[in-house]
Amino acid sequence: MRRQHIPGLAVAVVLASTLITPFGRELFVGDETKYSMVIREMRATGAFFLPTLLGQPFTHKPPLHFWIVDLLSFLLGPYSMWTFVLPSLISYAALLWIVYAMAGELFGRRSMAAAFVCGTSLLVWGSAQTARMDVSFTALIALAAWLVFRFFEHDDFRALLFAGVALGIASLDKGPMAPLIVMVLFAIEWWRRKRAPRGNYAWAILAMIAIPLLWFVPAMIIGGSSYTHDVLQKQLAERAVSAWVHKSPPWFYLEHAPATIFPWLLLLLVALIAAYRRGEASAGVKFCAGWIVAVVLPYSLLSSKLDVYMMALIPPVALLIGDFVEQARDDDWTRWGLAANAFMLVLLVVLGAGGLLVSPRAVRGPEHAYLQMTSVRMLFVVLIVTAIVGIVVVVRTKSLAASTIAVGLVPLAAFVYAAAALMPVVNEIASTRPLVRELVRQHVPGDSIALYSSPHLWTRDMPRDLEHVHYVSATDFSNSSFRPTLIVTSRGHAADIAGILLHYRRIASVRMIGKWTDVYRR
Repeated sequence: MRRQHIPGLAVAVVLASTLITPFGRELFVGDETKYSMVIREMRATGAFFLPTLLGQPFTHKPPLHFWIVDLLSFLLGPYSMWTFVLPSLISYAALLWIVYAMAGELFGRRSMAAAFVCGTSLLVWGSAQTARMDVSFTALIALAAWLVFRFFEHDDFRALLFAGVALGIASLDKGPMAPLIVMVLFAIEWWRRKRAPRGNYAWAILAMIAIPLLWFVPAMIIGGSSYTHDVLQKQLAERAVSAWVHKSPPWFYLEHAPATIFPWLLLLLVALIAAYRRGEASAGVKFCAGWIVAVVLPYSLLSSKLDVYMMALIPPVALLIGDFVEQARDDDWTRWGLAANAFMLVLLVVLGAGGLLVSPRAVRGPEHAYLQMTSVRMLFVVLIVTAIVGIVVVVRTKSLAASTIAVGLVPLAAFVYAAAALMPVVNEIASTRPLVRELVRQHVPGDSIALYSSPHLWTRDMPRDLEHVHYVSATDFSNSSFRPTLIVTSRGHAADIAGILLHYRRIASVRMIGKWTDVYRR
């Protein structure tokens, strides 16, 4: 095999690795199980244009992702993992292609190295296998950023129009942060170049605004004033206005960078410094640096801070590293890049050894028993062995490209092992499978079960009768005719309905995502 084909083969391996988990895993408690409930209601009620959750318009996210999953559910069924993860998997492949091709626009040559770095960023790789819309959102932002660069480079107003369309679709996918990020990027690029192309910006702006409004205006009419209030005030205004009193400081994302950019932070720093110290900071390098700022700055000022928001900066990180790797030469900066990769591989050996040596007693809750399982301990063995192999590759080849591939594949090997061998364990910890199993064991009709402050039920083999359980609020129990046989409640909220639970006895407890949920029977 020719050396130039190795990065392409590595990208193909990375793409294939994302196809393992859908064969074995369940939807996880949280957004994924909540989204499954939205899809079930869309199918049951026909509420396609304005999705609902428990009969009320769903205000947390725009509808595009749910439209796609709903259509897939008619092809694959509502209890297939592929129904929920295919949008992310397809978006992941599209994102890698965008990064690969975009490098040609920014640096003069397409880059498999950049696609590889993007695909092996664990934040992106892990999200590619979820039922969320984060990867599609990131791909649309990357596409818009590419078109904005083309606009500045070639005064191409058609590219700007297409960027507006991409941002309008992104707003319909996850919300208005995509236009905000790219507008900040646009302003940075304008300031850096000290110029902006002259022409008609109206069509691009109109596309960016009109696409989400074509849905949102009718949605406000259908959903009514309470829906409009929830979207505009709770989901938009309050997230921004309360930024200054949020408990997370503005430097939250800088503190979390080692995790959110894992395993590429060190190589990114070397690549950035090398580009400027070599005196070769091209327009593409400066554009990517501005892109990173355009992501970090707005999100740092918002009250809602989650690590997953930083996925939008992985493409420019990958482009910068890819260009650095493609330009490897016999100089000190390449040697610093090799040292950064070697350090990361040594760190992975240390992490693996730490996992083997940690005492189960150090883990709170019943999960400590999992650390004693041979299959779980093998996860750390895989990490140690593959990291040592990676170190050997660095020492023997002294190749920046080879060491970069090693850094990307080593943690992935551990996660692929987990996906293949530990998925039953993960499902017991993170999905509603334990709760569904307990409910089935009680032999109670679904419509005689009430879930209060409890995760939405979903498993691959969930009995269809459990679709009829009642998801209730505390006020629902004030109806004297409503006396379910079973009540399921999170332990942290059981006090809210303590008077009702006096007439029930606790018969089972399950732990999901580290939180206890109790089952009571009348």
